[in-house]
Amino acid sequence: MQKPSNAPGTRDFGPAVMRKRDFILTTITRIYKKFGFESLETPALENLDTLEGKYGEEGSKLLYKIRSNSPISAEITDDQAAKLNGIIPGKWIAGTSKLGLRYDLTVPFARFVVQHRNDLTFPFRRYQVQNVWRADRPAKGRFREFTQCDADCIGSTSLLHEADLIQIYNEVFVSLGLSKAVLKVNHRKFLEALVDELQLNFPVAKFTSTLDKLDKIGEEGVMKELVGYGIDEEKCHQLFAIIGNSELTKENLLQFAKAFNNNPIAQKAIEDLSEILAYIEDCNLTIKVELDLSLARGLDYYTGCIFEALIPDSGMGSVSGGGRYDDLTGVFGLKDVSGVGISFGIDRLYEIMEGQQKWPDNLQVNDSVLICHFDKATQLYGVKLASKLRTENIKTIVFPDDKRINKQFDFANKIGVRFAIVIGESEMNTDSVTIKNLQAGEQVTLSFDEAINYLRN
Repeated sequence: MQKPSNAPGTRDFGPAVMRKRDFILTTITRIYKKFGFESLETPALENLDTLEGKYGEEGSKLLYKIRSNSPISAEITDDQAAKLNGIIPGKWIAGTSKLGLRYDLTVPFARFVVQHRNDLTFPFRRYQVQNVWRADRPAKGRFREFTQCDADCIGSTSLLHEADLIQIYNEVFVSLGLSKAVLKVNHRKFLEALVDELQLNFPVAKFTSTLDKLDKIGEEGVMKELVGYGIDEEKCHQLFAIIGNSELTKENLLQFAKAFNNNPIAQKAIEDLSEILAYIEDCNLTIKVELDLSLARGLDYYTGCIFEALIPDSGMGSVSGGGRYDDLTGVFGLKDVSGVGISFGIDRLYEIMEGQQKWPDNLQVNDSVLICHFDKATQLYGVKLASKLRTENIKTIVFPDDKRINKQFDFANKIGVRFAIVIGESEMNTDSVTIKNLQAGEQVTLSFDEAINYLRN
């Protein structure tokens, strides 16, 4: 029999891993809620026409399409079906794919907003934590199924939302012990201005998708690709002379204005970023915020500020990204509804925190209590005690089998619980609780109320 295995690019998560993943998710969602975002879920399956054409040329190649359950013969004429059967006799061929697995959470969110616009109050803030799928090549930090943790505000053009998202980035990374994180910020108008200033006869979307590969293939690779598209080498050198990164400050924005010769397209970006700086001026950010003109975010729907966060020296790419999209709902028939959002990649954050061992100590321990017993009578007493403990919000397991007490302690050690409660005749007769601290090797006998306080400390 063949040994079972995971599909490439997917993983199982046992209890020890899930405690750590839950810590990340709980931390992020707590901060989202603090800023007034409400929870939302959308289906894993979307109509394929909802997803197609939203992610650029590269993204479209990574969409998972669901094979139709209907035969292609139902979609063609009888004559065509007969000819096909003559070429491939008896072969069942699937019809046109009409469904796909969601690629991200933003496009389904835009679809949701359009469908439910009469039930929503704008501006509408939502957070969403669900899995997404991409037909990518599995690699370190790159999976085919992974979890995204999004926050978006839609129905407002106010740059206060961008300022809130920057503060959220700061709180999340500090709370996770990743205060050395760097948040890179850019504006799509800077990218449009580059095309304008360099007089490139070139679609902006194609330019940004190429520039977005800079961290993967370097300047030489980007230049080679641009030259292959017909851009003069001298213009490529001009491009790399302009782009760069520096701290996001008013002074540096003025320097970029000079580099762009006060180009009116670039000026819009400078005005927006200056307003955001005014909002966050007194926020005492811990993380570093950089203005990086090479940041492109290859998705076609971004129109304003764009974000990307990374952890230096982690060996990982970006752990979060996002930006402003002015008309994503327009493709679903609702024009001029601007939104902005960010998305954390939980899987990459986990890999980094695991590598740097940034976990709180209590995540290493199963925080349940195991009730051990000697016979049927003490087990039944333990069941009643477990009910009382659960009423006090103490996670409790009663050992289910008739085994010697040392076997029950072995089980407790293997599942990693800190406390085992031992029920014998003495405990039953005196209505007391004997607790064994398996880590410290200590044992105490207490009243029920005393035991509650002891187990909570």
